[in-house]
Amino acid sequence: MKRIVYAAYAIILAAATAGTAFAQEFKWDGYINSGLGLVMTDRQVPDGNGGVKNAEPYLTAFGVDSQQWGYRFRLNGSYTNEAKTAGVKLRLQGQSKTDKDSNAATKGELDSQSDPKTVTAITTINAIPVISLPIAYGWLTFFDAFTLNAGIIDDSAWTAGGHMTDDMGEGLGLSLKISPVSGLDLGIGAYAISSLGSGDNNTLAAGINKNVINVWNAKYTFNVGYTLPNAFKITATFRPKNDAGGSSNRDESMKASAGLRLLMVKDMTAIAEAYLDKLEEFDSKGAVTIFETLGYKIGGLSFGLNAGEYIVIDEKKDFAVNFNPWVSYALGGIAPRLDVVCFLGGQPSGSSGTAEGSYPRIASYSATNNAKDSVVGISPSVKFAIDGKTSLEIGDAVNFEQWHENHYGASGHKKNGKITNVFYIDVKWSF
Repeated sequence: MKRIVYAAYAIILAAATAGTAFAQEFKWDGYINSGLGLVMTDRQVPDGNGGVKNAEPYLTAFGVDSQQWGYRFRLNGSYTNEAKTAGVKLRLQGQSKTDKDSNAATKGELDSQSDPKTVTAITTINAIPVISLPIAYGWLTFFDAFTLNAGIIDDSAWTAGGHMTDDMGEGLGLSLKISPVSGLDLGIGAYAISSLGSGDNNTLAAGINKNVINVWNAKYTFNVGYTLPNAFKITATFRPKNDAGGSSNRDESMKASAGLRLLMVKDMTAIAEAYLDKLEEFDSKGAVTIFETLGYKIGGLSFGLNAGEYIVIDEKKDFAVNFNPWVSYALGGIAPRLDVVCFLGGQPSGSSGTAEGSYPRIASYSATNNAKDSVVGISPSVKFAIDGKTSLEIGDAVNFEQWHENHYGASGHKKNGKITNVFYIDVKWSF
């Protein structure tokens, strides 16, 4: 496994050296996204007199693209040699939550012994943002059929384009793609196992040396993808069970996934995906998740449906289902949009009786697999195209939550639901 890490670094260095020699051909692009959100909620906090009251509205940094993060900065770079047989791709990313979301200000407000007057209603971005390198790899193509990737890899050959990803996010490693005939891509990858609980091998703030520790163990990926132009694309992946070498929080179960995307109708998106987890004990603890992504565009009108079904083979858990219909209409540089989310057996990610959780976007909801939990989200918005690189979005996102049991709030008060409303103004500048 140590050789895999060393080889990955060597190929990245060699490709980067080539990129330096031809720096004028290195292509760069990216964006900055942030804004302000006014959060209003009926979450209860101490009133300073031994009782409770609804939390005061507060301002927070808000970025629609970055979802629960206050802002996101992203810089993409790529280089391909003249023969198109080698290249480099990288992504540098910075993002941060606000103090209200992540530090002692929230904890102080929720502590029944604290004085709510000491908690500010206007929050700021943390001084030290999270900086990461989610993509950084070199690639070499040889014999017109083999492509070797090394580094923190992003290869879209094995994703249908919906909710699920392929080797991106696996960490630092090597992958070999074999394309014996047109449209067919076979792949195998080997990745160092991170020591971080999140599995990230690319958070610079923590340091690469701290992240890649278990060099004698690896996680492996096996992928198949086939595209028939103007007809369909099918994908399949398999991940064996791996052992993090003593880090039990990084052990991963056996997984498999499959995806189908239809390509025969112009301006239509039709994707179905299935994800299976814990295959080594599937009959008792297995999990199946199915995603559907549908969309269609007619002139300036776009509409669609994102859906998900969550099945856990556990007699103590229920079936969960999520529906997200949406519609948008582009009139010149103005595009109003409406999203509605109905999630039975789910909640906003990170939400509880004492926290708002993530802001309501389709990726910010998670399954609890309890039929008595539910959330309805309504998100009207209008986006204005200021120029070819800058956009302004104004919207209002509301979550109505219901929980299967009462959550303890301030001073031991119980509640079985919560309403959170976020009125926001968001700006995105691309370059």
